Amino acid sequence: MLNRKHSNVLVMINESLRLVKRRPLVLIFILLSLPFLYLVVYATGGIKFVYSHSMYIPIVIAGIYYGVIFGITTGFFAAILLGPLMPIDTLTNEMQAPENWIYRMLIFVLVGGIIGYAADKLRKDREHIEILMSSNQETQVPNTNALKKMSENLPHKTYSIMTILVNNHHSIIDLLGVSLYYELIHLLYEDLKSQCKHGVIIIQSDSNKLWLVVPHENIELEVQRLIMVLNQPRQIRGIPLYVDFSVGSTLCYDIHHIENFEVFEMSDVAARHAQIKNLPFVLGDTDKERKKGEYDLLANFKQALNQGDVFLVYQPKINLNTDKPYALEALIRWKHFQKGMIPPDVFVPLIEETKLIHVLTDWVLTQSLVKEKELIALDYHIPISINISGKNLYDPQFESRTMKIIQEQGVPVELIEFELTESTLMINPIESRQILQRFQTQGILISLDDYGSGYSSLSYITQFPIQTIKVDRLFMKDISTNMEMHEIVKSTISLFKTLGYKVVAEGVETKEVVDLLKAFDCDYAQGYYFAKPMDSDKITEWLKGKL
Repeated sequence: MLNRKHSNVLVMINESLRLVKRRPLVLIFILLSLPFLYLVVYATGGIKFVYSHSMYIPIVIAGIYYGVIFGITTGFFAAILLGPLMPIDTLTNEMQAPENWIYRMLIFVLVGGIIGYAADKLRKDREHIEILMSSNQETQVPNTNALKKMSENLPHKTYSIMTILVNNHHSIIDLLGVSLYYELIHLLYEDLKSQCKHGVIIIQSDSNKLWLVVPHENIELEVQRLIMVLNQPRQIRGIPLYVDFSVGSTLCYDIHHIENFEVFEMSDVAARHAQIKNLPFVLGDTDKERKKGEYDLLANFKQALNQGDVFLVYQPKINLNTDKPYALEALIRWKHFQKGMIPPDVFVPLIEETKLIHVLTDWVLTQSLVKEKELIALDYHIPISINISGKNLYDPQFESRTMKIIQEQGVPVELIEFELTESTLMINPIESRQILQRFQTQGILISLDDYGSGYSSLSYITQFPIQTIKVDRLFMKDISTNMEMHEIVKSTISLFKTLGYKVVAEGVETKEVVDLLKAFDCDYAQGYYFAKPMDSDKITEWLKGKL
């Protein structure tokens, strides 16, 4: 019995300490108010005046916020301050009789204890009600109310949404009873919670239906892992069980669709298709959800451009003969207000399918020229290259619009470089050549980006007014270990230099690759070995130490 009481006291103390951690400012108020009220009572003449009743304030607050232990403790210390440490009258300095302040101590402690007990009881009742509201009472599995609460804290990223249907639940209930079926659902919940990946949310949305929210990696692999867990043999009370499952899954790109359960309608439909067709699982209309996510990105892009969520970073290109930067490449980044950083290879292809690509390219050009003017003012005459889309190249207004922007910014054209991929040029080689020749005539540098990633003929490339060839990063990956790749890169660099091109190696990440490129007589290199892409301020500081 003593051990039990001791254990209960420890539980109350731990609970009070937990509450203190949640509301530390209240504790500071209580600790400051006790000596302050002591001084108030003393300054107003002593305990015989009504100001002593102010001491109930910290006692009540301690009980309400921190429970019975803190309520009693605060009452005790308050009684000490207004007891043997406080005269009846500060003018006569007459001290209180012990029975007076001891009685007051009992009242203070009693008030603190009663308030604390009532507050603890209300907290426990509220927590119990929340538990009742957020879980299925028969199976103890979280329900849709719990999902609403848990989804509030989910980070904004992609999730795999899964529905599990217990197809033969009526047979199990009829043969073995409803209580055993509830035990089965709880056992299934425990298995999924322990064997699925970290961060999974499991909800019982109906008597024979579970919903899962899984951090997305590969939806097919995730479903396969789930099927393995579901197919494990199970027995309850020594009775082996046969459970027939159907699984449906879809992807969710927006957590708001989880909060309002919208996305689960698609996984439910997929699970019912699996059930009807007698399949272990069916993947839902992930293409529809993907397109919805893409549409949302496009809808937000122009606003993001205007609000500064879209910005440029700059990566230097290095002269391998001097080990100094000779140019910069402007690269676009998007920090989405919900999804965080979105990779360019996700949103740029979407934008290229719309007229927004013209808005984006004009914006990139303008921002790059503004940066160029800033560098010129610091006496850094270093070209900046921007990437040009095929949609830009074949826009009848692109050339006039581009030259107007350049003239308005007043930047020398020889400090501007356009980078285009092989696939862009090959859409319409004749028209591409004519357009690029006009840009070259006006002094703009032309570079072929990602050489080797496409399927263009070398004879075609030589027909374009290109000054620089950028060898794709894929070639850099294995040149130090793969002799075939080593010879391909060496021969490619030699060939293009013989034809009069300058050569830039992309994706350089190690000194070993740098040394090989120097041995191949490569002109320039770009990659993480030298510097990662940097924002506008950082690239300026970086250049100050390099030029």
